[in-house]
Amino acid sequence: MTTIAMKAAARSAKSDSSLFDTLRSKLATPVDASSLAIFRICFGLVMVWHMLKYFKSPFGMTEIERVFGSPTLHFTYPGFSWVQPWSEPWLTVHFAVVGIAAALVAAGLFYRVACVTLFLGYTYIFLLEASLYNNHYYLICLISFLLIFMPANRRWSVDRWWSQRKLPAEEKASSPATIPFWPIVLLRFQLFLVYFYGGIAKLNADWLTGEPLYTPGATLHEFIASTIGLPAFVQPIHLCLFLAWAGLFYDLSIGFLLLWPKTRLIGLVATAFFHIHNHFIFPIGIFPAMALSSTLIFFDPDWPRQLVAWVRQPRWPLGKKDNDVAKAQTRSQPKLAMGLTVALCAFVVWQSTWPLRHFFIPGDANWTEEGQDFAWRMMLRAKAAGHLTCRIIDPNLQQVSEKGQPAIRWKACPKGTPQAIHIAIDSHLFVWSHHPGLTITQEPIVGRRIIYNPSSFHTDRAEAITIGKENVQQQWEKTFARQPVVEEAISLREAVAMIRERVEKLSSELRLSAEFQADFFEQLSHLQQQDEANVAEIPGREPRRVQLVNSLHRLYHSPLAEVVRPVIRRIEPFALQGASPSGARLLVITDPQLDSKSSDQVEADLLALSSGEPYIVWTDFSRLRPDDFRQLPQNFVTFEDRQLHMVWNHFREIEPYQLEKAAVRPWMIHQYAQRVGNLWKEQTGRQAEVRVESYVMMNYTMPQMLIDPHVDLTSVNLSSFGHNAWILPRNHKRLGIADNAQPTTIRR
Repeated sequence: MTTIAMKAAARSAKSDSSLFDTLRSKLATPVDASSLAIFRICFGLVMVWHMLKYFKSPFGMTEIERVFGSPTLHFTYPGFSWVQPWSEPWLTVHFAVVGIAAALVAAGLFYRVACVTLFLGYTYIFLLEASLYNNHYYLICLISFLLIFMPANRRWSVDRWWSQRKLPAEEKASSPATIPFWPIVLLRFQLFLVYFYGGIAKLNADWLTGEPLYTPGATLHEFIASTIGLPAFVQPIHLCLFLAWAGLFYDLSIGFLLLWPKTRLIGLVATAFFHIHNHFIFPIGIFPAMALSSTLIFFDPDWPRQLVAWVRQPRWPLGKKDNDVAKAQTRSQPKLAMGLTVALCAFVVWQSTWPLRHFFIPGDANWTEEGQDFAWRMMLRAKAAGHLTCRIIDPNLQQVSEKGQPAIRWKACPKGTPQAIHIAIDSHLFVWSHHPGLTITQEPIVGRRIIYNPSSFHTDRAEAITIGKENVQQQWEKTFARQPVVEEAISLREAVAMIRERVEKLSSELRLSAEFQADFFEQLSHLQQQDEANVAEIPGREPRRVQLVNSLHRLYHSPLAEVVRPVIRRIEPFALQGASPSGARLLVITDPQLDSKSSDQVEADLLALSSGEPYIVWTDFSRLRPDDFRQLPQNFVTFEDRQLHMVWNHFREIEPYQLEKAAVRPWMIHQYAQRVGNLWKEQTGRQAEVRVESYVMMNYTMPQMLIDPHVDLTSVNLSSFGHNAWILPRNHKRLGIADNAQPTTIRR
């Protein structure tokens, strides 16, 4: 029995060795280099296009400066916090070098050096800002790394032309440009994995309902309905389901279609349709072009030479084997070096297993983001944060007053913290009759304003306004020995009419072009229409309010700012936040010295108005935009739920494009909380807790807390390979938006 077992083991070992040797021989099989050369050229050109986009200046500065140079902070991947942007002009030089390296790769000039430069340079850019993570950026890093070791310059490259320029014609013809088969196999494997794992990730209840694709589905429905028309029974959800299931079947099948010679043309047509469609529906940059051109690597390695030969002399069937390559394949085939074979196997194992790690981490990876990145989990969720608040819990700040009420030890606050208490309100429910006298508000665009309410004691409106102005002027004279500008608040409609009148009156003096005037007056007419729709209570009030505020913001910062701003600052309080006209007699106080003084001097004046006590600022936080939050200080005190809270204003540090991703990713929230804790300690010398509230909606389920608001994120660790208990589980209660909502042209 022992002898039989030994013989069986020997046969098994011999069989395994034979299979491994066969693999090594197959990977070393010489094939035509032209397909890999086309891949190199296309990849290099796409990368040149990609890098040129960073030099555009749509916002008055290049994308390099806006995205990488100007932000206060950058979110970094765990373990890569040491990767920081160069100072200018070296950052721009870096991007230029990467673009030049991409062009050299496409040309096949100084190929190895160019590939190394492209890989290192682009990977550095990729690591600079984690909030910009995209699967195709990661794929670029992988492909640029693999190209370093691939002989992609064996054909149609400047390097090859230069090395053969002095060779006799006979010698050039006798040395066919071939490469081992392993580069083709490895690139096919990598691209197959991207699609197939992307399809596996879509096998979940959310995707199969089509709800993550409601927005693109509604957009597509609106486009088709307005062009060629659709039957009445076809609703947006039907197109969402079509997109979801078509995308699922495409991802799961396209790799197999491209690998099987008989279905490659079908796969190519499907890929072209898929990526061209995605280019117009989703904001995914260069990925459609890169993916479509990369698909050609699945065709026979000599397809470019076949195509050129066919163009010169059409023949059927297309696909006759090139004689040089056929001869090379009949010779004794070498085996791939053992070290290279092991390295390729290690890469394949890593890429095959690493994207699956989320299966071993409890929870929904789409929600927790644990194992979400570097796993080809693409376009799986519509995820948005409706609310994010960072609160500082410092025992040295909170105290109880003599009256038993919560209070703040202002001397313990960091320098620059205003002695103001922002009371959170719903501006639509604010009752002015409860607030006679001076009131301070915080509103969109205009920021902080001082309002005077003459109260309801005066029945005659003119009398109330006159007496109110006198009271304000007396108080200012007594407190500051100066006079403010006191004007009656006006409605939005009155403001639009006043702006129009002023611009028409000053048009010749301002030397406005006819085109500019027409565009400006068109904006005013649009504002008036939005206001009339709000007054008539036509559905869609909240989206209209957002559009209205954005329109006013553009006017406020337009070349006519000197004409527009004084009028906008007179608009009735909270009207910019969608509140209905209050009917109250309100006065808007403008003190030029308050606008021109430093923040410390303004703080002293506001405290003087409140007799040295902390002053109240009425604020509707739910209807402030990021730009409005940036007008608030770095840290400020709020009164909510009958408690005083110290809030860290993350809007002053985090850019909108960063916040969109960071607010829904727990590990980024944890990273930011750690930063806030360190900054607080630097400023006060005390270690404080940092707690975060983040309401997130994913795939049209009910918004819910993402992070446990009772956990101090400065005292808990972040596990990159396991579940973090401070991430709350996801609920699955749906809003039903896909069943009830109708497509709309309004976009936030």
